[in-house]
Amino acid sequence: MTGDGSSDSLLDLEFAYTSYSDSCRDLYSPYYYCRRPLGHEGVHAAGFGSGRLRWHHEPNHPPHMLS
Repeated sequence: MTGDGSSDSLLDLEFAYTSYSDSCRDLYSPYYYCRRPLGHEGVHAAGFGSGRLRWHHEPNHPPHMLS
């Protein structure tokens, strides 16, 4: 576990129990958005298994969220 709540097993649970309307939705690309709960700590994450992505939001960029 990484200490920021981004281990695969914890992310799987977060994704399973977080509805779209309650998810962060920070954009990585037009196809990937953060599935973690709003207000989460640590990295953003999307996808499952070998397709999982993790990223940090750049502090000088405004949030790019899906509406």
